[in-house]
Amino acid sequence: MKKILVIEDNIDLAENIVLLLKENGYEVQAAYNGKNGLSSIMEFDPDIVICDIMLPDISGYKLLTEIKKLEEKLMPIFIFLTAKTLREDLRRGMILGADDYITKPFAHEELIGAINTQVKKRAKFFERNEDKKEILEKSKNNMPDFQPTPSGTALSYNDHIFISDKKNPGFYLVSSIIVIKSLKDYTQLFLADNKRFFLRKSMKYWEDKLPNEKFVRIHRQTLINVDYVEKVEPISSNRYRIIVKAFNEELEASQRLSSKIKKLSN
Repeated sequence: MKKILVIEDNIDLAENIVLLLKENGYEVQAAYNGKNGLSSIMEFDPDIVICDIMLPDISGYKLLTEIKKLEEKLMPIFIFLTAKTLREDLRRGMILGADDYITKPFAHEELIGAINTQVKKRAKFFERNEDKKEILEKSKNNMPDFQPTPSGTALSYNDHIFISDKKNPGFYLVSSIIVIKSLKDYTQLFLADNKRFFLRKSMKYWEDKLPNEKFVRIHRQTLINVDYVEKVEPISSNRYRIIVKAFNEELEASQRLSSKIKKLSN
């Protein structure tokens, strides 16, 4: 039995699609935003994803881009649901790797027909490639732990980053990062909700990517988000203690940097 995940923020529409697909012999789950959709992909491991483009948190385009980075996952058939009909919108999805588009409103027969067509195409592909594991290995291409944006592209404070972590995979706001600490070739990210991640990224990488009006390096091994600074107080003539909300360690900075932190956090 093929498994289908429906990612659609219109709950009535999502429930109708789920009911239709179950009546046609599919095992179906629904998610109502991009973040939950990504978690469901990891847990449910669907053969087919039917996804709205205009989701409330993460666009369908962004979701498709991040799914393609997941390790140990063979890319599911991906069908967009969309009210967008402009040629450039359709072309964008196809460039990203979508298998098909269905424009709202649509007939039940149109949806079932699109699914059946793509299932047959995928079956023919595997007939020509006997070992799925070999295909999966070739498709992984040494994917990194984390790749939020193309090289050289800076992140804004309200951007989402995707972190591929076994326990807590998902999209996280840049603004939720409170502290980054360097550990040789790795960095440890501390988030406001008490999650932490080890990533194979250097401190310089984060300095180049993160908005410097919000993230300040207080010494070689620590970068902090000034929005979470609770207190800056002197501990000697030229050293200051920094208390960061939701972070259980006290940090220190020079007088010069503490002045910059005070200015940015006010």
